Amino acid sequence: MVLGVILAAAGPALAPVRPALAQTAGAAAGGGEAYTVSGVTVDVSSANPTTARDQAITQAQRKAWDSLYQRMAPGGGAVPKMSDTDLARMVQGFDIEDEKTAPGRYVASYTVRFRPQAVRDALGNSGAAAITEQPTRPFVLLPVTTVAGRPILWEDRTAWREAWEARHGASSFVPLLVPDGELDDVAAIGVSEALAGDSAALGKIAQRYKAGGVIVVRTDLPASGPDPKAGLTVDVVRYMPDGSRDQRPVTVAGSATEKPADFLARAVAATATAIDEGWKQENTAPAGPEQTIAVSVPLSGLGDWIEARKRLSAIGAVSNVEVQSLGRTAATIGLSFRGDVGKLRQTLAGSGLSLTEAPPRAPVMATPGQPPAAAPAWELRLSGLGGVPAAPRGAGGL
Repeated sequence: MVLGVILAAAGPALAPVRPALAQTAGAAAGGGEAYTVSGVTVDVSSANPTTARDQAITQAQRKAWDSLYQRMAPGGGAVPKMSDTDLARMVQGFDIEDEKTAPGRYVASYTVRFRPQAVRDALGNSGAAAITEQPTRPFVLLPVTTVAGRPILWEDRTAWREAWEARHGASSFVPLLVPDGELDDVAAIGVSEALAGDSAALGKIAQRYKAGGVIVVRTDLPASGPDPKAGLTVDVVRYMPDGSRDQRPVTVAGSATEKPADFLARAVAATATAIDEGWKQENTAPAGPEQTIAVSVPLSGLGDWIEARKRLSAIGAVSNVEVQSLGRTAATIGLSFRGDVGKLRQTLAGSGLSLTEAPPRAPVMATPGQPPAAAPAWELRLSGLGGVPAAPRGAGGL
């Protein structure tokens, strides 16, 4: 391990802590991936092992908060100052992934999970000009390789697929999941369906992995293998559960010195960056005062309501959900959020929620003896990934 080599050269050898000690703090606590920061390294010197560990936890939490703020508030300037106590209250739990000790020294790597609502409040009051909402669920990524005019997805293990599988997933703002190509994957979607954007097939593969959408990345490669000198172009199409899609080409310059594997790794990195930038362009909302809209949620059963609440609670743009009425076929909620409705709709779509203008309805009586309440102006439906089906849309939806 590289870390071990560096430490051995720097001072006394650090002994790995036994697995029983390198466990989670608050491991049972859940937390969305959007509010999780992994790979936070700390290096503390102290004669007291207990003190060193406490200092390391505090240091890891602060470094993780700095990273999360910069990730969610692009151009937000300096990270808001916060006491160690207030910062600790924002943390939902943490995992110690790697822990080593030596006389007077403690080195570890942490994954820190923050409380979503606490982060939303801190971001809203931070003075940041805008907030970017990271996807709450991963996207299924389908690497398609065209060789001599023949598109390949599952049939053969291409160099393009291997390059995506070798990539470190934590380096993306948009979490990406590359299926292994098991029988259920093949049954869910074929290469022609992926390239055509077949909504039914896209929905099947997304549902199989409980994904927030599907991204198809297609490129041409010679039958003899990648040619770094020639460069390549990648066609990237992101499909959302509400039927929307984002398509953009990525051009990767050629190189006379790179090995084929290194060239494809660079192409994968450039493509992943383009995916991140596309998401950020659509999901960066102004920070500032929150607003509340009345929303109707059609239901086919209790399961739809539970799933809708679960998805809403994981979305950073949503600051509060107030239940105004709940019946067998519909619920009425007050949905509070920051930014504008257009950005909110895009963010909700990434979590399989479709927000549309509600059809005209007569005012409803909230409670006996009270004046009629205005009918909600908006309607929220579970879209594409189960529950109440989405309204019919054009080709390309999930």
